[in-house]
Amino acid sequence: MLQETSAQTKNPLKSFAQFRLLTELSLKLQSLFNSENIHSEIVTVVQNKFHYHSFSIWSVSADGTATLRAHSGAYNKYLRPGFTMKNEGIVATVIKTKKTYVCNDVSKDPHFTSLSFPVETKSQMTIPVLVDGVVIAALTVESHIPGAFDDDDRMTFESLGAQLSVSFTNQNLYGEIKSFNKKLQQTVEERTQELRNAQDRILDQQRLLQKENRALKNIVNHEIRNEGFIIGEGSAIKSVINMVDKIAPTNATVLIQGESGTGKELIARRLHFKSERQQKPYVTINCGALQETLLESELFGHEKGSFTGAVTQKMGLAETADGGTLFLDEIGELSLAIQAKLLRFLQEGEICRLGGKKAIQVDVRIISATNRDLEKEVKEGRFREDLFYRLNTITLRMPPLRKRKEDIRALADHFLRNSKFGGPIQIKRVDPKVHEVFVNYEWPGNIRELQNTIERIKILAERNEITLEDVPFNIRMPKTGAGDSPGGGAGEFNANLSLDELERQHILRILSFHQGNKTKTAMSLGVTIKTLYNKLHRYGLIKEPGGIRPQ
Repeated sequence: MLQETSAQTKNPLKSFAQFRLLTELSLKLQSLFNSENIHSEIVTVVQNKFHYHSFSIWSVSADGTATLRAHSGAYNKYLRPGFTMKNEGIVATVIKTKKTYVCNDVSKDPHFTSLSFPVETKSQMTIPVLVDGVVIAALTVESHIPGAFDDDDRMTFESLGAQLSVSFTNQNLYGEIKSFNKKLQQTVEERTQELRNAQDRILDQQRLLQKENRALKNIVNHEIRNEGFIIGEGSAIKSVINMVDKIAPTNATVLIQGESGTGKELIARRLHFKSERQQKPYVTINCGALQETLLESELFGHEKGSFTGAVTQKMGLAETADGGTLFLDEIGELSLAIQAKLLRFLQEGEICRLGGKKAIQVDVRIISATNRDLEKEVKEGRFREDLFYRLNTITLRMPPLRKRKEDIRALADHFLRNSKFGGPIQIKRVDPKVHEVFVNYEWPGNIRELQNTIERIKILAERNEITLEDVPFNIRMPKTGAGDSPGGGAGEFNANLSLDELERQHILRILSFHQGNKTKTAMSLGVTIKTLYNKLHRYGLIKEPGGIRPQ
């Protein structure tokens, strides 16, 4: 090992050793940027090469305080890591000037301070370590030989200081990154825990919803069974019910056709609850209520990620109805693309979820309904012929309410007793003329229109008796089809009409034209308002014959 020598005594090996030192430190520092003992490692490398009397590395804070970070050589008894000094000695001068300070005779140097313990130092060299023009550290080399340091020593340690500047900068950056990563990891762990807690809450909620769902199913199934009761004693509906009860125990595919509001869904429910599948699911889907993509997803289900928004796997209604009955309402609204997939389902008894590749076997009875003429739809190319023949193994045609006039009173009484919305007054009596008006009305909206009419009457009723005046005007005085204006076409001539009936129809036509305004109607007819009221009473259109009411 090289020993300290006077600067006047040139040692060729010293220059080579200094070069080797810089090279070795350069390689060493590359592996020390994340070391917590970087200062001690540097001191050890330098001392192993030169065995200086004393070698120290000081860190410098913003206020100029120097803190000893590592030390080797003399004064170990007094100088330990953590020792601090401020505005003292050559180190303070270097911090202030930001320049290397070489003193080869400390006895004559006013800046040298021996502190509070005995020293043997004769020469001292202190080098600043700068980062962005700020002194962050200082290297102090001391020798017990006068004149120990020359220009080579200064250049060597200044090069070492430059390397340390880069190394300390990298170490600080590494520390910041490490601290950031630690905080980030902590944040991720906290968020992960929050997600786990949220997932636990969701699972608890799902278990609760499943429990509620089971309870609701029992209630709904009970209600569905009750709603399966069909009111009617007429031959038209009796014929349909007898057919339903005959085919219900089979697995035949049934197509129910009829106008809107005729009770097609009640027939579908009766088919299910009169079959051996009554304990299995009864699932309904309205084919006209959803667009094509959503309908396919609802019907056949989808896999996670199959389309935007498909964040989880979803079971389709066809799969949900496995073992039971799937009722396809408004099947005439299906697009041709969905019709093709539905046909495959009917033929193969299997489905494939949207975005999936695995075929899933299902056992489902198909009941469908439509208010369209599917035979006409097939001829015009809007409905697949092969699907039509698959669906109508048995076809049931629901009669419109105008062909079930004998059932209107029973239906009206049922809706009065079983109102969905109720009313402020309990209805105890219905004027027979109300039933007569109901029977004479054509009910284009069928049973649904009758039900809604009864609900409206019950809600708006001011007495516990329903009279003609409680009946909506369009039902009480419907248009006769002979034209909307007083001078409109007379329609088909009927030679069997009596004079009273002709007068009655003409009054109704004028009333309809004036939207029920009796004052304007009387003026158009050329009679007094009292005469008009008398005639309306005579024809059973109002109750009071004489009371004139403002319109």
